[in-house]
Amino acid sequence: MDRGRAGSHIASPTKSRLSYVSTAMLAVTFSAILYALLISNSLAELGGGSLRQRQSPKCAASSFTNVVNLPGVTVTIEKAVSISERGSYAESGNQGFPQTIDLLPALCAVTVRVTNTSDVPIKPQSSYRIGLFLPTTTNWNSKILTVGSASFAGGINWPGMSEGTHYGFATISTDNGHNSAGSDLSWATPARLYDWGYRALHGSVVVGKLLVGHYYSKSPTYSYYAGCSTGGRQGLREIQYDANSFNGALIGAPAWDTMHLMPWISKIAAQQLNTTANGRLRATQLSILATEVLRQCDAQDGVKDNIISQPDQCRFDISKIICSDPSRCLTRAQANTAAKIFGDYIIDTGNGRNRTVYNGFTLSSEDQWSVYFGSDAALSEFDFSYERYWLYNLTSTQPPYTWQQYSDQVVLDSERINAGQATANQFDVLSSYRDKKGGGGGGGKIIMYHGLADGLISPKTSLAYYNATISSMNTSAREIRSWFRYFEVPGMQHCYFSNRFNAPWDFGAPGQASQLRMLPALGTGLKAFGDGWSVPGHLGDERYDVLAALMKWVEEGREVEQVVATAFKEDLSEGVYRTRPVCTGSL
Repeated sequence: MDRGRAGSHIASPTKSRLSYVSTAMLAVTFSAILYALLISNSLAELGGGSLRQRQSPKCAASSFTNVVNLPGVTVTIEKAVSISERGSYAESGNQGFPQTIDLLPALCAVTVRVTNTSDVPIKPQSSYRIGLFLPTTTNWNSKILTVGSASFAGGINWPGMSEGTHYGFATISTDNGHNSAGSDLSWATPARLYDWGYRALHGSVVVGKLLVGHYYSKSPTYSYYAGCSTGGRQGLREIQYDANSFNGALIGAPAWDTMHLMPWISKIAAQQLNTTANGRLRATQLSILATEVLRQCDAQDGVKDNIISQPDQCRFDISKIICSDPSRCLTRAQANTAAKIFGDYIIDTGNGRNRTVYNGFTLSSEDQWSVYFGSDAALSEFDFSYERYWLYNLTSTQPPYTWQQYSDQVVLDSERINAGQATANQFDVLSSYRDKKGGGGGGGKIIMYHGLADGLISPKTSLAYYNATISSMNTSAREIRSWFRYFEVPGMQHCYFSNRFNAPWDFGAPGQASQLRMLPALGTGLKAFGDGWSVPGHLGDERYDVLAALMKWVEEGREVEQVVATAFKEDLSEGVYRTRPVCTGSL
């Protein structure tokens, strides 16, 4: 299918308040032997009925005690709370995900503390928390859905977990071993970095499966994963670490290349701070730039619909908006800044050779650039937190890392240190996931997607991951489609919502439904919208809901060729603005 053509379109643009929401937002390590022991013994016992049978599981901490018995692992049940039908839940003090979620089905909310010393002394002790939402026995679909986190946040992702409960999943998430807002990197210690990098997520899957199986006295039939951004990275990292964790994974806009993403941000920030103020891009100039990009690139695909469907095919001429009037133009210095953000980060490796270490943003992503580069505070503080807290472990008594210290040596240091072993770049081991047993279509399945208007994580990096998988596994573009599908979503920003031109973006991907329910808390002036899961008007319909489509692929072998994305009118009570199919195209 031609990725450039919409299913339907409206010629006149609508500037929706939804288009600005995403811009405003910003473990346990078990050896293979332990994991095999866990699956063959503990979970097998569930199927064999050796655990006491309960007609109606009791939502109480006592129901989960003495369940996990693994070397070095201590599990403490913090609390278990019953939630009534259409009830609400929030965790006090959760800095990463403080929002109240509503419209929940009847379920049991469980919070667990896990510590693990099995890595000691090679690595420091692991310590993190797990959250579980457990539907009633009647409503449970006999499956587990593990949900990823966001950015650098610490705190259990209860909002993301809530979506899966409506499908009938028992859902799991972790606080990544710390409690912080998404933009805070100062929590870093060696132990917490390993937990954020991979240990907390892996341990949550292993411990979570045991707790879920014990609660229902039945081993789960399928295990799924859903996450976007950092959550996407976590999913890919876990698949590479343990092919047995999931039958199917839904991976959105993955920040998989931590060791290069963060130096790229710092590089762009240092370049801006090294210019005079007229070289820095502010809100007015970003708006001018986005408008001109649309004017030049919209019709590239043959349809003028206020959506740039083929940004890589547009030959954008920024000189058209260079002049001395800041109300309608960019200065030449600002145009140079924009060109650097669009461009790739290339370093000199010596002997006259260069190496690309990270890909720049695509055309149509300009509305989100302000998150990293829109203020002097962001440029000088957040954009260099990685170097200060993660690479060089600077303490509060030492001078803060400043932009003047940045050089390409940071890239080499980042590669050498590999903070938290977070980067998911072990492409060659994915054959174990592809070839794993189980599922109607045979083997593990991945659906990965990325918004082409993403101004936080470049969609070029997802395409690079996809192509690197093909190359590393010595396979073909045709063969990989039997287990790995990649979708690009024109006009969608980072994980959810659209740019100012309201392109279709909602297709039941991780976080999308819960964001619609949390619109009032995001300061949009809009009412909560939707049912808290799937896509309004198409609940659980695999034609519109990518998670439902993934389940059909895993369990019944129905390949996923496309999913229909939806955009809503500015006044959400008025319903759908437009839809369009999102396809794998020629990928």
